[in-house]
Amino acid sequence: MRRFATFVLDTAFGLLGRAAHVVFHLFGWRFISFTGKLSGDIVYLLNRRKRTETAEEIRLLFGARFGEERIKGITRRSFENYYRRQVETVFFGSLDRETIERIIRCEGRENLDGALEKGKGVILLLSHFGSFLLPLPYLGFMGYRVDQVTGRQIHASLAGERFWEWRKREAEKLPVRFLQVGRFLRPLYQALGRNETVAIAFDGRDGSRWAVVDFFGRKARFSTGPFELARRTGAAIIPTFVVREADNTHRIVLEPPFELSDDEDTERALAEDTRRFAGIFSRYIGEYPCHFGAVLYIMKKMRDSGIKKPLFVESYGYCSDNTNTTGH
Repeated sequence: MRRFATFVLDTAFGLLGRAAHVVFHLFGWRFISFTGKLSGDIVYLLNRRKRTETAEEIRLLFGARFGEERIKGITRRSFENYYRRQVETVFFGSLDRETIERIIRCEGRENLDGALEKGKGVILLLSHFGSFLLPLPYLGFMGYRVDQVTGRQIHASLAGERFWEWRKREAEKLPVRFLQVGRFLRPLYQALGRNETVAIAFDGRDGSRWAVVDFFGRKARFSTGPFELARRTGAAIIPTFVVREADNTHRIVLEPPFELSDDEDTERALAEDTRRFAGIFSRYIGEYPCHFGAVLYIMKKMRDSGIKKPLFVESYGYCSDNTNTTGH
């Protein structure tokens, strides 16, 4: 039965892939983005539970900083941005350099170039913020050697598993290499040894070592893996964020190289690195909260199901301190 269901789903996704290419070439990227926005609006209006829980997560993150009308607006735009990203990802296999140059503006490429000149590779430290995957095709089409680290995938259904596999096949049409990393990190060391750019998500929920830091007045845990990897390899860390502009183009920001702590105690140094990077991350979230709102809901569902490490140490609750990142 599973084999038959897999065949049916693969056939359906294959047909969907062909249709997606036709739609892309007929209507273009802006139509794709509009379709994503429309999908987000529909889910927002029809799925009351998801809308309510997302708003609650946003409210918990920002506390008294925003009134209810602002929370409502952030929630709706979070749905729009999330589903835009989801729909756009489906069409990654149709992207080319011309389209990339039309929809993306990059700030700070000199930071990446300067880091690569040192010859020890670069860790492109992303986060699940905005259309966070776009730096990969952008840099790939611009001639950089780019690797995306992918962790262990857990799917709630066969349909979800096959859809993810189909999206993965579409993404593999891009000039990007995907590194499936489990317990063994040798592929990461090899890629950095070849002076390549390796993309890792700072707020990913995979990892074996974690640091707990203040994050918008709550205690949040982030993996210390990227900072540990940078120390062992000498690779530079480039904080990277993607902002969706009002005209639905994207601005990729490649920040200056992140300076690692010089504390001789490894544990303290990793905690300090995590705390300071969380400060950079929180600055972007504070400025563009609708780029992260829907991710809070997804992390909540992961926490409730027990399949991933929770973002926040406490299930609920808001501390009185409203500062973003104040220390370990």
